[in-house]
Amino acid sequence: MSETSACVRGCTMYRYHVAECEGAEDETCRGCLPRRASHGRLCDTCHRRLELMVHDAPGVIRWLTGNMRAGDSAARAKEDHERVHGGDEDVPAPLKIDLMDLRDLLRDRLTLWVDDWCEHKGLHGPDEHTPEKDAAYLLMWLPGVCGVEWIGDWWTEMAETMSEAHALAPWRPAMRRVPRVPCPGCAETNLAIFGGESDITCLSCRIVMTEERFGLWERVLREEQETEEEAS
Repeated sequence: MSETSACVRGCTMYRYHVAECEGAEDETCRGCLPRRASHGRLCDTCHRRLELMVHDAPGVIRWLTGNMRAGDSAARAKEDHERVHGGDEDVPAPLKIDLMDLRDLLRDRLTLWVDDWCEHKGLHGPDEHTPEKDAAYLLMWLPGVCGVEWIGDWWTEMAETMSEAHALAPWRPAMRRVPRVPCPGCAETNLAIFGGESDITCLSCRIVMTEERFGLWERVLREEQETEEEAS
């Protein structure tokens, strides 16, 4: 597999190995065959993850904004002995600076991506920079954006920022397992739905399926089972 046809993020295929792999037989290697880049320089999974991150970014920015106050204790009414005569009784509650910095970083990333893409392609871009407009613009051009040389760096930047945002102000519910359904990629029953998502992810081979694709897979399994039952 040529370097240009492999996912730029170095993704590999679960339980598939290059010819010279020494850990294939004793299973010390989980898989080292590079995953093919099918969307520009990204594989299917990385492309879908990037699409979801860009789509979710405006909502995450709003969530961080809504959670920036430093907490109930900071916003409580002051006791008489705590008041400063002549001061402003309506001083705003302190803000969580780390959340504000992270919100601004995420917003700036979207803006910078749009500006870099427009400069790269000679485009105009949105009339104004807002998280919603920037995200929509990037999603519109995502097939081309996935082909730029630096898409791997962009992917990592966005993933790290989103992960840090969730660590500081969690918004996702718990992950849910999908029992008794084998993965179409590796056949292991290790499917799950991460909190706040509708896509189904295999925790073994890391492929990602939309609800529609998963529904088709379940239909295939049902038809196979019915055929086996009729034959028995």
